Amino acid sequence: MKDDLLYRIVLVIISSPLLLVDWCVKAIGRGSYWRVAYSPSIICSNCGESISLVGIWACSCKFTYRGHLMRECPVCHSVPRMVRCFECGVTEKLPEP
Repeated sequence: MKDDLLYRIVLVIISSPLLLVDWCVKAIGRGSYWRVAYSPSIICSNCGESISLVGIWACSCKFTYRGHLMRECPVCHSVPRMVRCFECGVTEKLPEP
């Protein structure tokens, strides 16, 4: 009984730094998602033009809605993964939630 408790305590101590690093990496990823989710536009990495994220959008399930691109679809619950620049046609990858 005591050995099992000691074994679990040692495992928690050893795994804590790894879990902290994993949590920090995920928090940075979520931060980039929320930054894009609350901004009205992003900059195209190819031509430098502004890509508007607010407008009329069609989901892959064919549902059309008006609002921010990063909004979850109320029908299929998906979030867009990319947006196309209207100036140069290059596709920009969006951060994942």
